[in-house]
Amino acid sequence: MKKIIFIITVIVALSCNNSKKSDVDNKEEVVAKKELRPFFDSDEINHYFVDYTLESIIDFEEKSKKSKKHQEFEDLFIGYFPDSIPKRDFEEILISHNYKKSNLTIKQQKEIENVFSQKDSLQMSAYACVPEYRDIFIFKKKEKTIGIAKICFKCGRFQIIGSEIDTQYFGLFEELDKLHNIVRSNDKKLRTSGP
Repeated sequence: MKKIIFIITVIVALSCNNSKKSDVDNKEEVVAKKELRPFFDSDEINHYFVDYTLESIIDFEEKSKKSKKHQEFEDLFIGYFPDSIPKRDFEEILISHNYKKSNLTIKQQKEIENVFSQKDSLQMSAYACVPEYRDIFIFKKKEKTIGIAKICFKCGRFQIIGSEIDTQYFGLFEELDKLHNIVRSNDKKLRTSGP
Protein backbone atom coordinates (compact mmCIF):
# COMPACT_ATOMS: atom_id res chain seq x y z
CA MET A 1 0.00 0.00 0.00
CA LYS A 2 2.87 2.36 0.84
CA LYS A 3 4.37 1.70 -2.60
CA ILE A 4 1.13 2.68 -4.34
CA ILE A 5 0.86 5.92 -2.35
CA PHE A 6 4.52 6.69 -3.13
CA ILE A 7 4.00 6.06 -6.88
CA ILE A 8 0.88 8.24 -6.95
CA THR A 9 2.73 11.03 -5.12
CA VAL A 10 5.63 10.88 -7.62
CA ILE A 11 3.25 10.97 -10.59
CA VAL A 12 1.35 13.96 -9.19
CA ALA A 13 4.60 15.81 -8.42
CA LEU A 14 5.99 15.19 -11.91
CA SER A 15 2.77 16.23 -13.63
CA CYS A 16 2.75 19.49 -11.64
CA ASN A 17 6.32 20.22 -12.76
CA ASN A 18 5.40 19.52 -16.39
CA SER A 19 2.41 21.85 -16.26
CA LYS A 20 4.62 24.65 -14.87
CA LYS A 21 7.08 24.06 -17.69
CA SER A 22 4.22 24.14 -20.19
CA ASP A 23 3.02 27.47 -18.77
CA VAL A 24 6.53 28.92 -19.13
CA ASP A 25 6.77 27.62 -22.71
CA ASN A 26 3.38 29.16 -23.57
CA LYS A 27 4.43 32.53 -22.11
CA GLU A 28 7.67 32.46 -24.09
CA GLU A 29 5.71 31.63 -27.25
CA VAL A 30 3.39 34.60 -26.71
CA VAL A 31 6.38 36.91 -26.14
CA ALA A 32 8.10 35.57 -29.27
CA LYS A 33 4.98 36.12 -31.38
CA LYS A 34 4.75 39.73 -30.23
CA GLU A 35 8.35 40.36 -31.30
CA LEU A 36 8.00 38.97 -34.84
CA ARG A 37 8.72 41.62 -37.41
CA PRO A 38 7.64 41.29 -41.03
CA PHE A 39 10.41 41.03 -43.61
CA PHE A 40 8.89 43.95 -45.51
CA ASP A 41 7.12 47.10 -44.34
CA SER A 42 4.54 46.80 -47.10
CA ASP A 43 1.00 48.03 -47.58
CA GLU A 44 0.21 45.67 -50.48
CA ILE A 45 1.17 42.11 -51.40
CA ASN A 46 0.66 40.63 -54.86
CA HIS A 47 0.97 36.96 -55.73
CA TYR A 48 1.82 35.67 -59.21
CA PHE A 49 1.65 32.05 -60.31
CA VAL A 50 2.63 30.14 -63.44
CA ASP A 51 1.67 26.55 -64.22
CA TYR A 52 4.84 25.31 -65.93
CA THR A 53 7.00 22.40 -64.89
CA LEU A 54 10.73 21.92 -65.15
CA GLU A 55 10.10 19.15 -67.67
CA SER A 56 8.16 21.50 -69.97
CA ILE A 57 10.99 24.05 -69.79
CA ILE A 58 13.60 21.43 -70.68
CA ASP A 59 11.38 20.03 -73.44
CA PHE A 60 10.93 23.52 -74.95
CA GLU A 61 14.66 24.15 -74.71
CA GLU A 62 15.47 20.98 -76.66
CA LYS A 63 13.01 21.79 -79.44
CA SER A 64 13.88 25.42 -80.11
CA LYS A 65 16.71 27.87 -80.15
CA LYS A 66 17.02 29.75 -76.87
CA SER A 67 15.95 33.39 -77.21
CA LYS A 68 16.80 36.23 -74.85
CA LYS A 69 13.22 36.16 -73.53
CA HIS A 70 13.36 32.40 -72.92
CA GLN A 71 16.68 32.81 -71.10
CA GLU A 72 15.10 35.50 -68.90
CA PHE A 73 12.19 33.16 -68.11
CA GLU A 74 14.54 30.29 -67.31
CA ASP A 75 16.54 32.54 -64.97
CA LEU A 76 13.28 33.60 -63.32
CA PHE A 77 11.77 30.10 -63.06
CA ILE A 78 14.81 28.08 -61.93
CA GLY A 79 17.55 30.65 -61.39
CA TYR A 80 18.39 33.66 -59.30
CA PHE A 81 16.80 36.39 -61.42
CA PRO A 82 16.25 38.96 -60.12
CA ASP A 83 19.06 39.30 -57.61
CA SER A 84 17.91 42.81 -56.67
CA ILE A 85 14.73 44.87 -57.11
CA PRO A 86 14.55 45.45 -60.90
CA LYS A 87 14.46 49.01 -62.19
CA ARG A 88 11.95 47.86 -64.81
CA ASP A 89 8.42 47.05 -63.58
CA PHE A 90 8.80 43.50 -62.27
CA GLU A 91 5.09 42.75 -62.61
CA GLU A 92 5.31 43.48 -66.34
CA ILE A 93 8.19 41.02 -66.57
CA LEU A 94 6.10 38.34 -64.83
CA ILE A 95 3.06 38.97 -67.05
CA SER A 96 5.25 38.79 -70.17
CA HIS A 97 6.21 35.26 -69.07
CA ASN A 98 2.58 34.18 -68.51
CA TYR A 99 2.53 34.50 -64.73
CA LYS A 100 -1.04 35.14 -63.57
CA LYS A 101 -1.91 37.52 -60.76
CA SER A 102 -4.01 36.13 -57.89
CA ASN A 103 -6.75 38.24 -56.34
CA LEU A 104 -5.74 38.29 -52.69
CA THR A 105 -8.08 39.50 -49.99
CA ILE A 106 -6.87 41.81 -47.22
CA LYS A 107 -7.08 38.82 -44.85
CA GLN A 108 -4.89 36.70 -47.15
CA GLN A 109 -2.36 39.52 -47.44
CA LYS A 110 -2.18 39.76 -43.64
CA GLU A 111 -1.70 35.98 -43.36
CA ILE A 112 1.06 36.11 -45.99
CA GLU A 113 2.75 38.96 -44.10
CA ASN A 114 2.70 36.81 -40.94
CA VAL A 115 4.40 33.94 -42.77
CA PHE A 116 7.07 36.30 -44.14
CA SER A 117 8.23 37.45 -40.72
CA GLN A 118 11.30 37.09 -38.55
CA LYS A 119 11.39 33.86 -36.54
CA ASP A 120 13.61 32.02 -34.09
CA SER A 121 13.83 28.58 -35.61
CA LEU A 122 16.43 26.27 -37.03
CA GLN A 123 16.11 25.93 -40.77
CA MET A 124 17.79 23.01 -42.42
CA SER A 125 19.08 23.95 -45.86
CA ALA A 126 19.29 20.67 -47.73
CA TYR A 127 17.47 20.64 -51.05
CA ALA A 128 17.12 17.66 -53.33
CA CYS A 129 15.71 19.29 -56.42
CA VAL A 130 16.10 22.10 -58.90
CA PRO A 131 13.71 24.86 -57.82
CA GLU A 132 10.59 25.57 -59.84
CA TYR A 133 9.67 29.10 -58.80
CA ARG A 134 6.00 28.99 -59.82
CA ASP A 135 4.93 31.34 -57.01
CA ILE A 136 6.28 34.87 -56.72
CA PHE A 137 5.20 37.41 -54.12
CA ILE A 138 5.70 41.14 -54.63
CA PHE A 139 5.67 43.40 -51.60
CA LYS A 140 4.83 47.05 -52.21
CA LYS A 141 4.86 50.26 -50.22
CA LYS A 142 3.00 53.21 -51.74
CA GLU A 143 2.78 51.30 -55.06
CA LYS A 144 6.58 50.85 -55.24
CA THR A 145 8.09 47.35 -55.17
CA ILE A 146 10.17 46.97 -52.01
CA GLY A 147 10.54 43.19 -51.87
CA ILE A 148 10.23 39.99 -53.86
CA ALA A 149 9.93 36.41 -52.65
CA LYS A 150 10.19 33.44 -55.01
CA ILE A 151 8.92 30.14 -53.62
CA CYS A 152 9.20 26.53 -54.80
CA PHE A 153 6.57 24.62 -52.84
CA LYS A 154 7.76 21.37 -54.39
CA CYS A 155 11.14 21.26 -52.62
CA GLY A 156 10.97 24.15 -50.17
CA ARG A 157 13.49 26.44 -51.82
CA PHE A 158 13.03 30.18 -51.76
CA GLN A 159 14.71 33.44 -52.72
CA ILE A 160 13.88 36.63 -50.82
CA ILE A 161 15.04 39.99 -52.16
CA GLY A 162 14.84 43.40 -50.53
CA SER A 163 14.40 42.52 -46.86
CA GLU A 164 16.52 44.37 -44.34
CA ILE A 165 15.74 41.65 -41.77
CA ASP A 166 17.67 38.36 -41.73
CA THR A 167 15.63 35.80 -43.70
CA GLN A 168 17.90 32.79 -43.21
CA TYR A 169 15.46 31.05 -40.83
CA PHE A 170 12.53 31.33 -43.21
CA GLY A 171 11.31 28.29 -45.08
CA LEU A 172 10.24 25.71 -42.54
CA PHE A 173 7.91 23.22 -44.19
CA GLU A 174 5.09 24.24 -41.82
CA GLU A 175 5.44 27.86 -42.99
CA LEU A 176 5.50 26.86 -46.64
CA ASP A 177 2.46 24.61 -46.17
CA LYS A 178 0.60 27.50 -44.55
CA LEU A 179 1.60 29.82 -47.40
CA HIS A 180 0.57 27.21 -49.99
CA ASN A 181 -2.82 26.84 -48.31
CA ILE A 182 -3.34 30.62 -48.38
CA VAL A 183 -2.65 31.12 -52.08
CA ARG A 184 -3.54 27.74 -53.56
CA SER A 185 -5.89 26.04 -51.15
CA ASN A 186 -7.59 24.08 -53.94
CA ASP A 187 -4.36 22.53 -55.24
CA LYS A 188 -2.91 19.30 -53.98
CA LYS A 189 0.35 19.54 -52.10
CA LEU A 190 3.31 19.44 -54.46
CA ARG A 191 5.81 17.88 -52.07
CA THR A 192 5.70 15.38 -49.31
CA SER A 193 6.21 16.56 -45.76
CA GLY A 194 9.64 16.17 -44.22
CA PRO A 195 10.29 13.79 -41.33
